[in-house]
Amino acid sequence: MKAGIAYIDDNKLNLECVKTILDQDFEVETFQKPEAFLTKFESTSYTSILVDIHMPTLNGFSLYEKIIEHPHYNGCPILFISSDDSDSARIKSFVMGAVDFLNRAINPDEMIARIKSKIAFFQKHRSIIEFTNLKVNLTLLKAYLDSKELPLTFIEFKILCLVLRNYPDVVPKAQLIQQVWRTDHVLDATIYTHVSNLNSKLGAWDYEINGLKTKGVQLMKKA
Repeated sequence: MKAGIAYIDDNKLNLECVKTILDQDFEVETFQKPEAFLTKFESTSYTSILVDIHMPTLNGFSLYEKIIEHPHYNGCPILFISSDDSDSARIKSFVMGAVDFLNRAINPDEMIARIKSKIAFFQKHRSIIEFTNLKVNLTLLKAYLDSKELPLTFIEFKILCLVLRNYPDVVPKAQLIQQVWRTDHVLDATIYTHVSNLNSKLGAWDYEINGLKTKGVQLMKKA
């Protein structure tokens, strides 16, 4: 069974060319409008997503943010693809958190090999975390409390995994920002909004995530 890939690009010719290159190795679904992809994304899972950077209604960076925040996102590798090979485009792509940047003029065999390697890495480096009555499936990027799935966003999921892996230690603010947002600066209000939303979804769980002002976050047993 071929791995399913979504490719979003406003240029129809680009869609056709890349689909032709990838069709032999992957099941490729193309979208000329980001909005159409987001609608389909509600009910479809992919093993990788290719995103064009420059699109008129919703650029690739904005679309990336919507994807990783989407409750249905399974953590699959997201790659930016563009004919804009400038340093600024490449750097911003990796700062945002993309796993690779493909120049549209790339050799077809190299494109296929790089996508395959990202998918293989994603599928290999997954496991399950169990903590009291909480179970986190890193393969499916889903969390369950008393066997009931929690409706977490990808950011909330990453925060939960990070505090579980570091329990009972504090996760320093700098580490939290780097590992969850993959950047150097995130507003405190943004961090603690996500933490608050995550705690509300964890509900009656015996543990909660405490924000320690400027220090970071820590998973602690409720008093």
